[in-house]
This record gives sequence, C-alpha cells and structure tokens, in this order.
Amino acid sequence: MPSSFDALYAAHCQPMLDQHFGEPVSLQRGAATTPAVTASWTDQAGRIESADGSMIILVDRVWLVKKIAYLIGGVAVEPQKGDRLIDAAGAAWEILPSVAGPAVASYAGGHEWELKTKRV
Repeated sequence: MPSSFDALYAAHCQPMLDQHFGEPVSLQRGAATTPAVTASWTDQAGRIESADGSMIILVDRVWLVKKIAYLIGGVAVEPQKGDRLIDAAGAAWEILPSVAGPAVASYAGGHEWELKTKRV
C-alpha cells in the first residue's frame, strides 16, 4: 500500500519530472515499433474560432528526442509525418507535416529532434 506521500508524488511531481527530464515513449512507423526511447516535451496551445463563433483551444506537444535514439528497425532515421510517439500513459502523438522538415535542436547532451505533434 503506497503512502500518501507516494500517491501525491506520483500524481503531481512525477509528471513534471517526466516533462522536463524525459519519459519512456515508443516510436511507431507503420508496423515497426521501437520501445523505451526517452523523450521530453512541452505543451503548445493554439486557438481557433469555430463556424459558430466559439473559441476552441487545441493543445499539441513538442517532443525532444535524441537524434541517435530515433531508431526504426534498429536504424537511425529522420522523423516523418505520420510517425507516432506513444507516451507512458498510452496516449498516441502523431508527428505533424512540416515544409522544412523536423527541426534539430543542439543541447549540451547532443542533437535532438524537435517534433511537433498532435494527439490522436
């Protein structure tokens, strides 16, 4: 039986740590799946107006995945539109199309793909 501290930690602290330091995700392209890749993320929200004039807030995520860890079939590849990341909670995030292709960010730990996604 977990303590009340453990329950509070799991509910509030662990998601914040996962967001900034990474959580395990699976990468999917078609039938190929690569499990246990560590990725961090940030939410990005956008607003659109619907036909009836109401505002809809869309929440998408930008994921950061190390370039050397983005493997499909054991081979390092460039992310493509339609690839999916399955997070630790089982939610699927699909990579959105980009005219310029996925961005690469450089951090102290190396180069990372910056992947704009939507929840599917």
